[in-house]
Amino acid sequence: MVDDEQSPHAEERTLRALFDTVVPADHWPAGWDGGVERLLREHGSDFMAWTTTPLATAAQVADRAAILRHARPFAALAPAEQSAVFASLLEAEHSAGPLSALITIAYQAYYGGTRQPAGWGMVGYSAVPDGVEPLDVADPPGIDADSLADTYDVIVIGAGAGGGAVAAELAERGKHVLLIERAQPMRSSELRGNHLQGKRTGLYDVRVGPHAGNPRVLEHPDGTTEVLQAEGDSLAYGLNAMALGGGTRVWQGMSWRFWEQDFRMASTYGTPAGSTLADWPFGYSELEPYYERAEWELGVAGDADSAVGRATPRRRGYPMPALRSDRTREALTIAGRRLGITTSPIPFAINSVDRDSRAACVHCAQCIGHACPVDAKNGAQNTFIPRALATDRTDLLLGAQVTSIEHSGDGTATGVSGVVEDRNGERRFRARADRIVVAAGAIETARLLLASGLGNDWVGRNHMTHGVALAIAGSGPDIKETVGPGHSVATVDFVHRDRNGWGGGVIFDAPLQFPYDKAQAGREFAPAPFGAEHKAWMRETPNLAGTMSMVQEIPHEWTRVTVDPVVKDRRGMPAARLRGTAHDATRANVAAMAQHCSDWLSAAGGEQIITREMSVAPQGQEHSAGTARLSSDPAHGACDPQGRVWGTRNVYVADASLHVTNGGFNPALTVIANALRVGALMPD
Repeated sequence: MVDDEQSPHAEERTLRALFDTVVPADHWPAGWDGGVERLLREHGSDFMAWTTTPLATAAQVADRAAILRHARPFAALAPAEQSAVFASLLEAEHSAGPLSALITIAYQAYYGGTRQPAGWGMVGYSAVPDGVEPLDVADPPGIDADSLADTYDVIVIGAGAGGGAVAAELAERGKHVLLIERAQPMRSSELRGNHLQGKRTGLYDVRVGPHAGNPRVLEHPDGTTEVLQAEGDSLAYGLNAMALGGGTRVWQGMSWRFWEQDFRMASTYGTPAGSTLADWPFGYSELEPYYERAEWELGVAGDADSAVGRATPRRRGYPMPALRSDRTREALTIAGRRLGITTSPIPFAINSVDRDSRAACVHCAQCIGHACPVDAKNGAQNTFIPRALATDRTDLLLGAQVTSIEHSGDGTATGVSGVVEDRNGERRFRARADRIVVAAGAIETARLLLASGLGNDWVGRNHMTHGVALAIAGSGPDIKETVGPGHSVATVDFVHRDRNGWGGGVIFDAPLQFPYDKAQAGREFAPAPFGAEHKAWMRETPNLAGTMSMVQEIPHEWTRVTVDPVVKDRRGMPAARLRGTAHDATRANVAAMAQHCSDWLSAAGGEQIITREMSVAPQGQEHSAGTARLSSDPAHGACDPQGRVWGTRNVYVADASLHVTNGGFNPALTVIANALRVGALMPD
């Protein structure tokens, strides 16, 4: 190549031609003008910096191939010639990697984006329905660290589902509470419309944190380790939301009760070799009053007369009717009847009617992983935490990371210390209290207890999430509307169906795919993985339909959270070290549920069905649980039945860490119910 062809301008011309080959112009703009240039310009020096090497390599190999075949650089070729060169490079071993990365970048820019890209308009996608004026709800400012009281009755660490609920319970009991959240205050507008940094599909520096400087260490089964960077892919790091309200700030709100059998799994199925499976120290009946409170105080919309509502004993129905039906629910209900499957609407912590001065759901297309445009989604941030603050007995400290629980040798905690970052900069802080409640999430709760030298050998053990079974139809009926919340219909027919199923799990329709997700799926399902055929497929084919299951995970003795002896976060706190593998019983459970998912989808007319079986997530996910499990005997668990950490006098846990098993359902309602129970049973 001549010097001019090696210049930055020549490379940019080649890259533009490559991106426009992936997404060619038609009635809609090509890739470069449709989002790629803007994304690279705005973020090429921060979270898109990784693109520099693969893009430079892609430009080089494309120009070399073009000159070799046509004696002209890639940008000078006719479109048909460019497509042919690109296709051949995509199949060649030496160039497939950078060309595949370029396709990914093109689809991230054209169909994902940090704000509305061209691909959204092309496929008819809108994050907010027409005519809806989004609200911009702000977090309360909290107090300044210099305004901390001399002492508190209770310090609650973590303002998510469990922390918010227990703070409200204790404050309304008359306790002086300090609620500490490591996230900075945010506005809801910061948590919408950005698909590359949203929680569920976030590929870069997810808006709900924890952001750079908070690594974790993943230990592989062969003993090698990998440092997970918090500013990277949210799935690779672990789907943990650090915000006021925690995961409930941006969740989708599915709110299930665990079944009676979920509290006595070992008694029901036995304890398989190599597992840590055990019964809870109490049964469903003890938690039922708190489930009722959780549904009514959080605000859940559901149908108490459905199979879901009748599956567990209840004294009271849901406070709101189920969300409206849609084509998905109707089609899968009819398909279910063909298979003898009973279906129900999904219970959601989303207003189906106006409630508590907040609007009903407007069915936006990006419920999952994003803040609600009308504040109809119910979470700790707009239910329990405002109640706690309204007592005038709760101080909220934001932007504060607790790095240690201070305690004496007899296990009596005296307070906490950490680092706060506010308008006065970053500095150390200390706070004193009679009791400490840790509700930082299953990984961070275990990490803090371990770093503080608190608890017994069970702290950090028993880590589990859920197995996931997924079926997606590459073609079939047009049943998935571009509306929220994204799921609609479920069956519980495969929950505790027989003694050989290890609990099974709920099955529901797969979430509505965002445009970028569909574009990536099109690399497998479309007639071609790039170019005019892929773009036409994106525009002309209906949303992909699917079914998925949250599968009961059998906790494994090797799955554990510890603290790394070397790697630390930016505040000097030891990083969480994670390891895990799926128990054979979990793998069998997931495989069985994947078949049920596929059968139900096929009965609804799905074709080209592919299944995915994900049996374990050792790095943790949004359903992480079990790392400080309840037990009536310290030989078998980390906390006593009231949530107090064994070996301590006044340290409690109030989040999913307490779960002995995690059910075959999303666990948030159980987290809230049990947190209310912990607060209610805590002695004066």
